[in-house]
Amino acid sequence: MSIEIKLIGRNGCHLCEIAQGDLAQVLARFANEHPDTEYVIEDLDIDQNPEYSHFTDEVPVLLLNGEQIAFWRIDQDRVFAKLEELA
Repeated sequence: MSIEIKLIGRNGCHLCEIAQGDLAQVLARFANEHPDTEYVIEDLDIDQNPEYSHFTDEVPVLLLNGEQIAFWRIDQDRVFAKLEELA
């Protein structure tokens, strides 16, 4: 089973840029420890994807398999633990 990862942000959002870096670090560790687990990443602009407009005050928002895991800031340990549960 593939893990679906969506990072919802906005152009010009400083916290979104930080979240991208934090997520990249988590995914590098996860890929190293779980090389056989597949995942798909979508980096979405909330202004171009109105179906996520209900998150407009919470960006960046991280969804794993459709479940909101984080908003505003990414707790790397928490996200890693959730990825391990899904692996």
